[in-house]
Amino acid sequence: MNLHLAWRPGNGAFGVLLDADALAAPQGRAEDVLLAATWAFREGLELRVGYRMVEGGANNDEVYSFAWFHYAVAGVGMSF
Repeated sequence: MNLHLAWRPGNGAFGVLLDADALAAPQGRAEDVLLAATWAFREGLELRVGYRMVEGGANNDEVYSFAWFHYAVAGVGMSF
């Protein structure tokens, strides 16, 4: 599953981004979720600052391993 929601009220410079990926199988699962504030400071360029969570692992007859990471992110988005 993939989810990408970008909301910029009134086509202003500031907005919110929600980006998520998830996969589940009998062997295990994984999720990756980003929630970020965005600022379109120039046409085609956008700054992002937010929170990212990565969780997942395996639970089967041979392996039991899970991890859950939380971290702050910053980045630049470009569109042409």
